[in-house]
Amino acid sequence: MTERNHVLLKMILGAVIGCMLAVGSASGVVLAQGTAAEEQNLEKKATTLNGMPASPKLDEARVQALAKQFNVPESRIAELRNQKMGWGEITIGLAMAEHLAATSQTPMTTEQALTKVEQLRGEKMGWGRIAKDLGFKLGPVISKVERSETAVRTADREVIARDDGKSKADHLEKASGAERKDRLDRPERAARPERPGR
Repeated sequence: MTERNHVLLKMILGAVIGCMLAVGSASGVVLAQGTAAEEQNLEKKATTLNGMPASPKLDEARVQALAKQFNVPESRIAELRNQKMGWGEITIGLAMAEHLAATSQTPMTTEQALTKVEQLRGEKMGWGRIAKDLGFKLGPVISKVERSETAVRTADREVIARDDGKSKADHLEKASGAERKDRLDRPERAARPERPGR
C-alpha cells in the first residue's frame, strides 16, 4: 500500500469514526429527550390521579384496587396514603416497584422493590433518574400506571353506582313510608251519592 493510500485510509476511518460519534451523541440526546417526555407523561398522570375526588369510600375502593393490581397488602397502600402521598405518587411507585421486581437480576418481591423506590424518591430523585439508576426504561412503568388508573376509575364508578343505588332505595323507602303515613292520617272519603238522571 502506498503512503498516499495509507493517508487516505486514515482520513476515511477518521471520518467514519467521527460520524459514528456524532450519531451516538445525537441518539443520546434523543434518548434523554425521550426520558424527559416519559417523565413528564408520568407527572401528568400523577396530577390526574391526585385530582380525583376524595371520600373515605372512594379511598377504600382505591386501596383495594391498587392492592389487587400490584399484589401488595392493602395495609401497605394505606400506609403510603397515611404518609400524605397522593394517588399518583403511590401508583407510580407501585408500578416502578413491580417492574423492578420483575426485571431485577436478584430476586425480590414487589414489597422489597417498593422500599428501594421509596428510598430513592426520598433522595429527591425524579422518576426518570430512579428508572435509570435501577436499570430500566419508563415505558413499561407508564403502561402499568395506565392500567392502574383504569382499575382505580372502575373502582370509583362501582362505589358511586352502589351509593346511587342506596340513595335511590333510601329515597323510595322514605317516600313510600311518607305515603303510608299520609294515608293513615287522612280520614276515609265518604262515598259520593249517585246523581239522579245518569
